[in-house]
Amino acid sequence: MKLSSKVIKSCKFAFLLILLLGETLFAQGKIQVVLDSLYSKATGGYKKFYVILPRNYNETEERYQVLYLLHGYSGDHTNWLNKTSLLKYVDGYPLVIVTPEANNSWYTNSPIFKDKNYEDYIITELIPYVERRYRILSTRHGRAIAGLSMGGYGAVKFGLKYPNLFRYVGSFSGAFNWKDLIKRDKSQIGQTLREFFGENETEHWDKNDVFSIVEKVKSSNLPYFYILCGKDDSIEGLLESNRRFIEKLRYKGILYEYHELPGGHDWFLWDIGINNFLKLLMRCEGREE
Repeated sequence: MKLSSKVIKSCKFAFLLILLLGETLFAQGKIQVVLDSLYSKATGGYKKFYVILPRNYNETEERYQVLYLLHGYSGDHTNWLNKTSLLKYVDGYPLVIVTPEANNSWYTNSPIFKDKNYEDYIITELIPYVERRYRILSTRHGRAIAGLSMGGYGAVKFGLKYPNLFRYVGSFSGAFNWKDLIKRDKSQIGQTLREFFGENETEHWDKNDVFSIVEKVKSSNLPYFYILCGKDDSIEGLLESNRRFIEKLRYKGILYEYHELPGGHDWFLWDIGINNFLKLLMRCEGREE
């Protein structure tokens, strides 16, 4: 029996409809990972980022806490999803996670290049965009920020400079010793540092040095700091810089917790770090499952 073209088209349409319905049903109750982007005037181009939405995000009107999760040097917005068990850990938590792309910017505004203002990108462009587009809490108590290495430094710097924006800050192997790296590192890392901080010590250094910033901030109303570092970190001076930083927090009476675990400057440690930081967020909000 020969089918007409109309019947064939109807069958194709019904098959596509079943596929679409199947995808929708499959997505219900599952974590969603959305690849998004925005044009950044601060950096002169489009910047990509992932947004991880919790289960049943589309079935409720609830507004969620948000965690901005920063990558490290030579990384990008895909790292946290591809190199840790982040999706497993966050499953079941009422939390939105954003993983920005920031190149090797040190999350800093360059004093040399006009189109490399990555602090402005995160603070004045990305956060407002995410709050307009997604159903998240647009208050300090609804925001957290964390990162690894370069991103750990960026998260802590933002927490100190913008305490009105963040309630919790996490740093895993935070590269707080970038001043020392500028002076002694002649590799590509040193070159990138000089692009974003300048060759010589200036006021720009002080504005972006966590040790200088913490000396000047008022201890009241600062975020809670979660600091983690490996006992066997391979970057010279990094572990010591983390120890010195928590001494500053202790002296200032700033709330924090510090964990020094066996491990190096690697994803094994950072996977532990993000899992524990997520548990902290849920525990502090009384929502741990």
